[in-house]
Amino acid sequence: MVLTETIVQEIRRLMDKYPHPRSALGPALHVVQRELGWISPKAEEEVAALFGLDPAEVHAFVGFYNMYYTEPKGVYHLEMCTNVSCLLRGAGACTRHLMKRLGIHDWGETSEDGLFTLDHTECLGSCGTAPVMSVRKRGQELPRYYEQLTPERLDQILDDLRANVDRPLPVEPDPMGPARFGGMASKVLLARVHKPDSHRIDTYIEDGGYEALRKALQMSPQEVIEVVKASGLRGRGGAGFPAGVKWSFVPEDVFPRYLVCNADESEPGTFKDRMLMEYDPHQVIEGIIIAAYAIQAEKAFIYIRGEYGFPYMRLQQAVEEAYERGFLGKDILESGFDLDIIVHRGAGAYICGEETALLTSLEGYRGHPRLKPPFPAVKGLYGKPTIINNVETLANVPHIIKHGADWYRQFGTEQSPGFRIFCVSGEVKQPGLYELPHGVTLRELIYEHAGGTLDDRPIKAVIPGGLSMPMLTGDQLDTPLDFESVQAAGSLLGSAGIIVICEGTPIVEVMTRTLAFYREESCGKCAPCREGVPWLEKIALRIKDGRGRKEDLEEMLRISRFIEQQSFCPFGPAAVWGMQSAIKHFREEIEAYIEQTNPTGKVPVLPVRPIYRPDVGEPAHERD
Repeated sequence: MVLTETIVQEIRRLMDKYPHPRSALGPALHVVQRELGWISPKAEEEVAALFGLDPAEVHAFVGFYNMYYTEPKGVYHLEMCTNVSCLLRGAGACTRHLMKRLGIHDWGETSEDGLFTLDHTECLGSCGTAPVMSVRKRGQELPRYYEQLTPERLDQILDDLRANVDRPLPVEPDPMGPARFGGMASKVLLARVHKPDSHRIDTYIEDGGYEALRKALQMSPQEVIEVVKASGLRGRGGAGFPAGVKWSFVPEDVFPRYLVCNADESEPGTFKDRMLMEYDPHQVIEGIIIAAYAIQAEKAFIYIRGEYGFPYMRLQQAVEEAYERGFLGKDILESGFDLDIIVHRGAGAYICGEETALLTSLEGYRGHPRLKPPFPAVKGLYGKPTIINNVETLANVPHIIKHGADWYRQFGTEQSPGFRIFCVSGEVKQPGLYELPHGVTLRELIYEHAGGTLDDRPIKAVIPGGLSMPMLTGDQLDTPLDFESVQAAGSLLGSAGIIVICEGTPIVEVMTRTLAFYREESCGKCAPCREGVPWLEKIALRIKDGRGRKEDLEEMLRISRFIEQQSFCPFGPAAVWGMQSAIKHFREEIEAYIEQTNPTGKVPVLPVRPIYRPDVGEPAHERD
């Protein structure tokens, strides 16, 4: 036996928490990895026996999520974010310095002293404090972030880690953080972030916290739904669907029902939910309780991405405080309403931000999306009616209930009412979070709030809603940031992750790194996405390496249409919109790059299919 009795008992306690024990599979594997350092085939077999599963099922689960180790790592596992926001802020120079300092030549290698294993990773939700590195220590479950990195800071961090190798790694925030907070003078969602102990229940109650819950419990569930519908609150996860309307889709007389808070914030350029969970978690919890009351759910889940170690700690603490004060559990505030909340950690899979993939993961399976209809409100978690809302969406709910729908509608536009937390990253002087009404223009957000661009360079492109959304150009800065206006301009507001790209930054690099992200994060369920995106990345890499042809651009557009139109879920279109818009807006630049780097137009030998180097996980460059 490799699982000790202590591990087994902890896993059994996790299984008892969930309505269906298999939901505890992911958390159980986190425990195994914490105690053993990695998940061996023998450990998979023993976990499978505990859950009554075939070992192949556990093996497939482990292989799907990138936070589980299938081989030992160094004492410290360093993961450097190389996604677009970090790329634009110097992640490349930091990576080269780190490799040189550690004597490491490629991703996945371990330093000679066995202390450090270095890997690259996708977006860590720290875009406003880029570049960022996540560090996990052997024997500890939760990672720690180091933000605003420079080569000099990395030297200090390595020295500190070496000097404290016998001590636990603190999970508290890097003192260089957090991101800047700004926006309108009278903030709402970000009003408390600078207050000492803003995450604790005492300060939350002092500032009027849980008053909205008391008010909601004096209303009928339907009355709560009608207020949220009247407010026009739209989902903040990306799709922008009206929250109150979604709540009203739950069928009558079908129980149990579930509420799920989607805290799997993995969209590159987006980091608002992380800050809300770190600095005002009770605001989110109060919104969850009110929403659960409105749909009459007695069990709620917060599915938080596994990389978010510190937000997970803060949420767990806040949930415990809410139970102690009678805001969770049985007969909440003597209303007769019962609610339990489970905070569930993911394990690193971007696709789990898609609501049906999230439910599949929460049930203890690989995070594959489901066919819709039926929609989750009708048949969701465990086959029962389920409402899924984003963290920021739910954080709005207490304020709407407390102040009313008319108060909320005084902000924003008619069709996009309210305010938004805009995440600004990339090549700006003051990246951070800015709470402003819908309808503020890109120009005002970037120049009046985010301080303008680095070195005052002209803006080449802006990605307005997270990496998955099409680019806008520098001559579209007067576009109002509301759902309708951004769509009319040729993109989507999405998660309001604003990534600014300035003149002088090669669009080929941004396009190639974007495709690499979607190749890496494809769940593999359908062929257009699984096979097509690697093809696009391989062509983009060939162009970037100076072996491209102008004809490649038409070929990329042709392939992308199949992915956009025939993929199983929205991941497919998201994977190609950035590339399509890059070619649409910057074709002349890309063609000039091709002419400069491959003036003879020599046609390379093309492979039958992409080839990968298993030791690195990146496409191998086939040459003549």
